[in-house]
Amino acid sequence: MIQKSVALVLSSGGARGLAHIGAIEALLDNGYVITAIAGTSMGALVGGVYASGNLPALKEFFTNLGKMDVIRLMDLALSKQGIIKGERVFKEMKRFVADVNIEELPIPFTAIATDLTNHREVIFRHGNLMDAIRASAAVPTVLSPHMHEQSLLVDGGVVNPLPMNRIIVMPENLLVAVNLNAPKSTDLLNGKSTEKTTYDKLLNLVNNKWNNLIAEKSKRTVKTGFFDILSNSLQMMQQRLTENALSIQQPDILVNIPVNSADMFEFYRAVELIQLGYDLMDNQLKNRKEHIETVPNMAEVWHI
Repeated sequence: MIQKSVALVLSSGGARGLAHIGAIEALLDNGYVITAIAGTSMGALVGGVYASGNLPALKEFFTNLGKMDVIRLMDLALSKQGIIKGERVFKEMKRFVADVNIEELPIPFTAIATDLTNHREVIFRHGNLMDAIRASAAVPTVLSPHMHEQSLLVDGGVVNPLPMNRIIVMPENLLVAVNLNAPKSTDLLNGKSTEKTTYDKLLNLVNNKWNNLIAEKSKRTVKTGFFDILSNSLQMMQQRLTENALSIQQPDILVNIPVNSADMFEFYRAVELIQLGYDLMDNQLKNRKEHIETVPNMAEVWHI
């Protein structure tokens, strides 16, 4: 018999996190029941919204976003805390995140954040759901940190991008993980357009803001894109932390989303990213089913 109850772990990864929506839909379409969720950053957002029953509305919101809508939501404002204030983004997210405490959700939910004040991992299993998601998704120096109980909290991906060790797994449950920080795919690299896009212009704007600040402080001309350096550094760090986590613990089902499938702010690609998550999860589930069905029943083999 195929186990159908799963504990689901959703990783950090910016816009790639839209693939989590498709992965959840594939699980449900294949008859699986999600009995617990742990997530970091976008994983916390998608997981928390699913746990509170509003995932279809969140999906509709993202699939209707255009490039200019993403730029509008960025709310660019250079400060010491972050380049993006985050008020507009999280004001929109409040439409989909239920105003409840985590312990009131119908399934156990865990969100991961990083405490910069005390240099520790913060595990949210209680308290306001929106506060937990806001803290978990505050990408350092990109989104403003979240103040919580006298501590400065930022993105949980700094310490635990794929929190398999924080999920509540019952004995009869499968551990299922969606990793948004898998190695780059050469197919994606070869197929990526080099045409200048609105998104590229946004990144140039962010880079210029950072460069101007650094040049002013250091009294020198800055040519390197500091936002690009930051983004790539965080990406590499999360990849290494994820690899370490997977070397310690392997889930029953692992869906790997290549790190170059989308950049941090490419939320306007929601339709294809959601489909990517659906297809990869659906393939994993079908492969598992085929494997189980082809394993011989030893009682029958030995005529017991």
